[in-house]
Amino acid sequence: MSTAVHPLQDIRRACRAAGRLGRDELIGIAVARGCRHYAAFVPPELVKDRTDIPHEVLGCALLAGSQDVETFRAIRVGAMILSDAGNSAHAMADAADAFGVTSRLIHIARVGAAADNRPDFWREVLAHLPATDSASETRFLPNVSRFSIESRLNGRGRGVDRVWLRTNYRR
Repeated sequence: MSTAVHPLQDIRRACRAAGRLGRDELIGIAVARGCRHYAAFVPPELVKDRTDIPHEVLGCALLAGSQDVETFRAIRVGAMILSDAGNSAHAMADAADAFGVTSRLIHIARVGAAADNRPDFWREVLAHLPATDSASETRFLPNVSRFSIESRLNGRGRGVDRVWLRTNYRR
């Protein structure tokens, strides 16, 4: 997780590095940083961290791709990475712009602001993004049930227990 705002030049350099990697390599980095739910989707030899790729850049790189099953899965991984509290909202916005995935980040942030237990974090992310989403893909993008784990096994009369998926990555 980032603790400081990254200069735009550093974000762009990291975006170029992430852009040269394949999706399996990106998911391998995410698994190395704590996305254990997705470990089965990448060969073990690809599970390695890359310190030259900040969390915010990794998350946004995973949001890129055509509207297919593999991209849908990668967006869920990216959302886990982007959900970490130490991420810089400014760096997330810059990386989303560099990868052309601003509309996807807006969707995740809107869902997070409505359903995560940390709505202030997501409101800060939204404050760094355009107010309107001109390229809405909401029918393709995952909804809250794909960004969280829900349990109804809490006893009679108790509501749904929802836990937003995050990594355990710490710096």
